[in-house]
Amino acid sequence: MLKLLLLLTTTLFIGSQLVAQVCTINYGVSGTGIYPDSLPDGTVGQSYSTDVTFVMPLDTMGYDFTNFKILAVSLPAGLSWECSNNTNSCNYNPQVSQYGCVNIYGTPLLAGVYNIDVTVIADLTVIQGYPFNFQIYMEVLPSSTTTTNTGFSMLGSSGCMPLTVDFTNNNPGLVAYSWDFGNGNTSTAENPAPQIYTTPGDYVVHYEAYNNTSVVDIYTLTNVGITAMSNYGGGFPSYESADPYFILKENGTAIYQSAFILDTDPPVSWPTSILLNPLNTYVVEIWEADETAAELFFGADDYMGSHTLNLAGCSGCSAGTSTINYTINHQVVNPSPVVISADTVHVYDFPAVPVISFDPLTQTMSTPDLGLVYQWYLNGTIIAGAISNSYVISQSGNYSVAAITLQGCSASSLYLPATYCDLSIDPVISAGANGFLFVTGFPANYDVEWSLNNTIIPGQSNDTLYTSQAGDYVVTVTSPEGCTYTTDIFSTNLGVEDNTLLNWSIFPNPAKDAVTVALNNDQTMDEIQLIDVTGRVIRTWKWQNSSSMTVNIQDIPSGYFILQLVNGSQSWVKRFIIE
Repeated sequence: MLKLLLLLTTTLFIGSQLVAQVCTINYGVSGTGIYPDSLPDGTVGQSYSTDVTFVMPLDTMGYDFTNFKILAVSLPAGLSWECSNNTNSCNYNPQVSQYGCVNIYGTPLLAGVYNIDVTVIADLTVIQGYPFNFQIYMEVLPSSTTTTNTGFSMLGSSGCMPLTVDFTNNNPGLVAYSWDFGNGNTSTAENPAPQIYTTPGDYVVHYEAYNNTSVVDIYTLTNVGITAMSNYGGGFPSYESADPYFILKENGTAIYQSAFILDTDPPVSWPTSILLNPLNTYVVEIWEADETAAELFFGADDYMGSHTLNLAGCSGCSAGTSTINYTINHQVVNPSPVVISADTVHVYDFPAVPVISFDPLTQTMSTPDLGLVYQWYLNGTIIAGAISNSYVISQSGNYSVAAITLQGCSASSLYLPATYCDLSIDPVISAGANGFLFVTGFPANYDVEWSLNNTIIPGQSNDTLYTSQAGDYVVTVTSPEGCTYTTDIFSTNLGVEDNTLLNWSIFPNPAKDAVTVALNNDQTMDEIQLIDVTGRVIRTWKWQNSSSMTVNIQDIPSGYFILQLVNGSQSWVKRFIIE
């Protein structure tokens, strides 16, 4: 199979070169900015490529810019981008050159007018990581596919069902015409009526044009099959399956070679549609491809034999060490065609209507990923750059998503209303003087609800509370839109022992690879528990005999978590963030 692997490698390499884009900087522009600020129009289903040049500033208010990084470009579904400095992760030093560029390429899948956001991270001598956002504009036009060949032209030959295709004859004024549209309809008109295709699939349209009434015999080779192939005397190893293929020669010149049928002993066959001239001689050669490493480097493909075609066809004919069958279709056509053309109409199906859901905990709209392209909408308006199967909302409204096939056929979900809740809200309980607790970290117009030992305290809706009872205190705050946020548990037993037990800390916070828990007294613990925002204990560590302990959190995804110390029936918690 080494030869096949080499062929695939070559194909993938060529394909990658087609995908990899190199943009050209327009050094004719001057002045800081993006050129052009409006992109050329694209068309659904048609290949698109354009270059955008940007000129970077050198300084601002006397401070030099030291680096620009192109972080993201939000594009319509089907388009991608690549910067001219891709090998350096799209970082640019304006002190070296003020110029750079981005190539926008791909095949647009959905018509519309788009505001494209370009996000750039800038470093100055006094500050790093400062974000800038720029907008450029682009319109994607609906598909209008025209296919042309020597016999006829088709308008709208590719699209979603039902598809109407218009046909134009490219050879007017001849004696007669024959059309077969592949959908069960035929015509003899010079310019036939439009055809409607209602079922997904590929439809081959056959066209013939005539300028005389002479009788012509047309022979078409429609099938070639190998029923037996001996590996004795043919040259290929007896211990492996055959890799058969055939070559068709016309008057000694090869005019067709079939695909390999790998690792398969006969019988095998190939459907064909090859026109044969009865005045010429056709020979079919049977070959066995060399596909092992040994064969590839130490031998050529194995020639098994040949057979001269009989226009009546043949069953069980000998071709050297092989036996073959083939079918030749004979047609008597009057008049004879002077133009024979064929082309294909491509009709595509729509995807299933997507079903969307909303997770208020993560503020995420989502639909199952079926391997399609997705485009999200807010109140019926396209959300630029929102083209995955999930979207984290930033405002309340009615959301929907369109699922789009690679051929541009789309289906839209029903609207789903969603309320935006600010995930940065993080209320915290703190201890004040003389037994008072207070909660902070949320807007003043939020409702407040205090709980003690999982029981709501009636009438306590202020941001302060006098603690006259030991236990675990929690505050839940609610926004006017109904978004709820809950504090960490604040535990107190109003005694000296409780105060010493609460004397512990965690660092760093936020943490990335590890976090350290330190006890600031001689107290020991049984274990440390890591709890996620749903209340699940996702990791437990046994406490070591020391005043501090560092635990590894490298394999835990980023987010908000709670660290809980457990000692017998007592527990203490602190909230922290994993980056």
